[in-house]
Amino acid sequence: MIHLRRLALVALPALVLATGPARALPPGSTPREIELGEEASRDIAKAVRFVEDEEELARLQAMLDEIAAATDRPDIEYTPHIVASPLVNAFVVPGGWVYITTGLLDGAESDDEVAGVLAHEIAHNVNQHAIRAMRAAPKGLGLLQLASIAALILGKSPEAAILAGTAANTITAAVLNGNTVEMEKEADHDGIGYLTRTHYNPTGFLTFMERLAASSGKFIEEELGIYRTHPLSRDRVESARDRMDELGVPILRRLVTDARAPQARMASREGRDVTDIVYGEEALLTLAGHDSDRAARAIETISFALDHELDVARIKVVPVPHGVLIQPENGPSLFLGGEDGEASGAGEAVAAGRLRERIAALVVADQNRIRANNQLY
Repeated sequence: MIHLRRLALVALPALVLATGPARALPPGSTPREIELGEEASRDIAKAVRFVEDEEELARLQAMLDEIAAATDRPDIEYTPHIVASPLVNAFVVPGGWVYITTGLLDGAESDDEVAGVLAHEIAHNVNQHAIRAMRAAPKGLGLLQLASIAALILGKSPEAAILAGTAANTITAAVLNGNTVEMEKEADHDGIGYLTRTHYNPTGFLTFMERLAASSGKFIEEELGIYRTHPLSRDRVESARDRMDELGVPILRRLVTDARAPQARMASREGRDVTDIVYGEEALLTLAGHDSDRAARAIETISFALDHELDVARIKVVPVPHGVLIQPENGPSLFLGGEDGEASGAGEAVAAGRLRERIAALVVADQNRIRANNQLY
C-alpha cells in the first residue's frame, strides 16, 4: 500500500478471500503466481468483512482498468474488494486481487488520490514484487508475530487472528524481507508514471502521502521495529515530488483535494442589491445585483487562479470598453463594469487590482502552510 501496505500483506495472507473462476494466465505471469494469489484471496475472505457496494466497486474497477492499460503488463485483470475497516490501507496479492479499506476510501479527498493508491498497488503486481521477495524470504515466521501483525491491521485480538488460520505462507513471508524498501520505492516510481498515461492527476498520490505521513503513519514507522526497513514517508514524499518534476507534472494540490472554494453571498447594502464573493469569511469581491450566473463566473475565475497557484504577474487586469477584464493565465476571464465599481466603493479597476493581489497572497499563504506541514514528519 501507499503506507501501510506492508502491514496488510503480512497479516492478511496468513488469515484469507473468495475467488471467482480461475484466472487466465497473463503474459509474463507464472502458474504459481496465479495459484498463490488464489490461495491468498480465499484466506483473506475468511478473515475480513467485505462491503458489497456495486456503485463504489464499479468506480474502483474503472480506475483499475484504466491504470492497468497504462502498464507494461496490460493483460492482467484486476478485481477490487472493499474491506470494512477504519484503518487506512490497501494491498494487492499476485494475480490481481486488490483490496482497499473503507477507512482509506473515506479519507481520500478525490478520485485522483484513490487512483494514486491503486496505481501504487498495481505497480507492485506488475513488477511481481511478492513473487520476487518470496524467493529471498525466511522460511520461518512466528505465529505470535504473525498474529500481532494481523491484530494491527484488522483490529482483532491475536487470539482471533490465530483462530482465523495459521497459513504463514510464502507470500506472507515474502513481505517481511528487507527488499521491501526498494520495492516500495519502485512501486511509487512506476505508479506515478502510470498515472501520467491516464486522466488521473498524479498529484493525488503526493497529497495522499503527505497527509498520511503527517498522521498515523509516523507511529507505525517509528514504533514498530519489525518495519524498520520500510521507507519513511518523508523520504517517499520527497521522492514522489522528484519523480513528478522529472515527468514535468505540475504539483497543484487544490485540484486533487477538498480545498476550500469561494462562495457567493447575496446581500443588500445602502439600498443596493449586491453579491459578495467570499473566501472563508473574507470578502474578495463585490458585484452589483443578484445575478447568479455572474456570481458563478466570478467563482470560476477566482477558483481557477487559486487552483493553478497564479501569482500577480499571471493574473492580468485588462481595460476594455465600459470596464475591465480580470484574466487569469489560460483561465476564464471575468468582466467588471461601472456598476460593480460602484458596488465595491472603489471603482472597477481598483477592485480588480485588489482581487488580483489578494488571490496571489492566498496562494502564497497556502504554499507556506503546505511547507510547514511537510516539516512535521
